[in-house]
Amino acid sequence: MINIMPIFINFLAVDSLSLDNDKLEKFCLEKRKSSPGRVVSNGGGWQSDNLDLATPELAELFAEVRKRMEEVHRYFEFNTSLRQVITEAWININQKGHFNYSHDHPGCLFSAVYYVKGGVDKGELELKTPIIPHTYTISKEMVGGFNAFTGHAMVIPPVTGDLLIFPSWLLHRVNMSQSGEDRISIAFNSRAAKFI
Repeated sequence: MINIMPIFINFLAVDSLSLDNDKLEKFCLEKRKSSPGRVVSNGGGWQSDNLDLATPELAELFAEVRKRMEEVHRYFEFNTSLRQVITEAWININQKGHFNYSHDHPGCLFSAVYYVKGGVDKGELELKTPIIPHTYTISKEMVGGFNAFTGHAMVIPPVTGDLLIFPSWLLHRVNMSQSGEDRISIAFNSRAAKFI
């Protein structure tokens, strides 16, 4: 029997966090009231400037995200003298008709998104294969069932309380929201740094 092994893999790590999302939502909405925000990858919607990583209202969330990033760090056997350090975080609030263009985060190792307020029709996260020839080599007509090898993209619905972590080099976008309610997320980037 032939031995088939995956090589050069990417990943998506998912966990559900038990946090006070009502409190986090209130914090995010207050931030939106106090700042015009910025336009980076957002097509409509509101994106905050980078958050102060020492913000008391976000301390529990940041601690939980760091913990999960460390789990991924260990799973992939990165050097134990290094740890994952969150380098930046920001809020995204999308409403009906809003989306985020396809982009990646150069210079970072892991990216993450936490859904303060998700739900049906609020714009799925879409991760795309980083293998450029893939999309024109494997056509829909060739595939009987899409899987990790044959699929071009993965679409993940926004679920309140879910934390997603993925490699920062993966192109990703947020599909257009069809909902009349806010879609609120907090995004993170991290790098591996010396443990002191």
